Amino acid sequence: MKYTENYQIEFKDCDENRRLKLSAMVELLMQVSEHQSSNGHAGTDDLVKRGLGWVVTQYHFDIKHMPEAGDQVILSTNASGYNRFFEYRDFGISDPEGNPLISVKSQWVMLDLKKRHLVPADVQMMEDWGVSLLKKMPRFPRLRAQEQYEKKRRYRARYGDLDTNHHVTNSHYFSWFVDMLDRDFLKNHVVETIDIKFDKEVHYGDEIISCMNLVQNDVIQSYHAIETDDGNEQAVCELKWREI
Repeated sequence: MKYTENYQIEFKDCDENRRLKLSAMVELLMQVSEHQSSNGHAGTDDLVKRGLGWVVTQYHFDIKHMPEAGDQVILSTNASGYNRFFEYRDFGISDPEGNPLISVKSQWVMLDLKKRHLVPADVQMMEDWGVSLLKKMPRFPRLRAQEQYEKKRRYRARYGDLDTNHHVTNSHYFSWFVDMLDRDFLKNHVVETIDIKFDKEVHYGDEIISCMNLVQNDVIQSYHAIETDDGNEQAVCELKWREI
């Protein structure tokens, strides 16, 4: 079942160029997902009572046009399928006429918050929502970290970066990625596609290293990873850009 909400893009959601920030974009999608899930008795409060939480493992974004401050948009989400361990959810941001601006596919798991391990999909919950059992897993691009990165910067996970699953919220990773790019580049380029895979959690106080390679040929792409000091990957991301 598709769920929609109307929203006006606010200045707080945008960067200095009036364009919707990647981190704010993800937060808006999480907001509409939480509203739908709460209506279906599967929101954060409902799951916490059971010691469970939703955790995203992968996203794919297609961005036709990035909304700007003052734009009226329609936020949408739909639980598109599940199998034994994974749940799949689609998101969208469209203009008031329903023309798609941003389309997103995502893969989720349910986490035991105490033991910090995956639990099988809640079949009854999926059936109550009318979500289909999938015979084949949807395909996401296979992401691998680069052998070397030209640019690295150290960050610390702060208290304000955490979500109710007690790890760094997935939207904050995009702040770490974007901060690696020069201001002039960000003024003159917008994102076309995003692929990100989350491998391990980042917790309060963790010291992480944001890594990036920027390749500007016929196709402009930035390759990112979040690593620990010992080189373990926490997340890998690829962004495709276009010049304005």
